[in-house]
Amino acid sequence: MGLVATSALEPSIESVLEPSILVRAAGMIRRTLAFVVDLGFLLPLQVLFFCGLRLGQRLPLPRLKELYPDVLLANLSDGSLSSQALCISFVAVSVAYFVFFWTLRGQTPGKWLLRIAVVDVYGERPSLLRSLCRAAGLVVAVLPCALGVLWIGFDREKRGLHDFLSGTYVVHVP
Repeated sequence: MGLVATSALEPSIESVLEPSILVRAAGMIRRTLAFVVDLGFLLPLQVLFFCGLRLGQRLPLPRLKELYPDVLLANLSDGSLSSQALCISFVAVSVAYFVFFWTLRGQTPGKWLLRIAVVDVYGERPSLLRSLCRAAGLVVAVLPCALGVLWIGFDREKRGLHDFLSGTYVVHVP
């Protein structure tokens, strides 16, 4: 039996022998649970940042009875400079938290506990620019009644609007 020449269009023996890596996309429930875990880490950071902001402006810290959701929403929507700074700081701290962990490890603490990770098309953790794009996309995906995030439940690849905009996937980690 002799060697048979193959054209460039046919697969060579090297491409057949390369191992293929199968990945599974993380679904809506696992991603939501990871987000809930991340909120457990993020909310104390937000409270510390809020206290520092209030003390920096020489404003008193709210009493315990002022921490009900209706009172908080009324204070946030009063149009004062303090409430605007608080809203901006909430978004900034949240974005910084997610971008830091996505860029550093590809996983937030919640994603690490649930064994899922954010990867780019090549299976690598996202770059800083890609993580910033993903965070901006997440803000946009949440604004219209979270429709961009809910899309994860209907998409074949389990990607939300923020994943499409940034070119990322959320996959199970072995």
